[in-house]
Amino acid sequence: MAGPSSIFPLKVEPPLAEIKAKFQSAPWALQFFSDPALRAFTNESRVTKPDSTADTFVAKTLAAEDTIIAWQSFYKAADSSKKYGQVLSLLSLGSGVNGHVDTCHGGFISLLLDEALGLAAESARENDKTTMTASLKVDYKKPVRTPAIVLCRAWVEKRQGRKLWIRGNIEDGEGTVMSTGEGLFIIVERILPGEKL
Repeated sequence: MAGPSSIFPLKVEPPLAEIKAKFQSAPWALQFFSDPALRAFTNESRVTKPDSTADTFVAKTLAAEDTIIAWQSFYKAADSSKKYGQVLSLLSLGSGVNGHVDTCHGGFISLLLDEALGLAAESARENDKTTMTASLKVDYKKPVRTPAIVLCRAWVEKRQGRKLWIRGNIEDGEGTVMSTGEGLFIIVERILPGEKL
């Protein structure tokens, strides 16, 4: 891939070598970087915005060597049986997100699913809009251990007007589902700095 392009409306860019290096310990994760069916893209909530306070929790607070060490997202286009594709996000997690010993805090798991489902919602909106979470339901199936590399998988189930129903999972490298989420996201106008909701 030569340079940035667009998967309406996600910004597609080749993964940075330093991000890919953070997944070297998990051969299953490295396969995503060379899969021709996947398009790597920038997760905008991981990018600090100098003129805005948007996304500071994920881009700044949770971007440390003991929290979310690395995050790389990919888009997989829909096949003929589906209208929308999937968003696949690899995350390298440290022990700074723990609740119990060597185990992610449940609230952190909810945040990961909110972000993953939100990325799927973003892939289904118009370019000049954004999305916001209206509701989120999380089911905890198994503990998510740390440190670990996990996969967040999310997809749009249906769209009706401005409403998007999204589902997703947090999985390990063997396909074991550790948490599931379903959410309702609303497509809204972009909020400018200083503007009220």
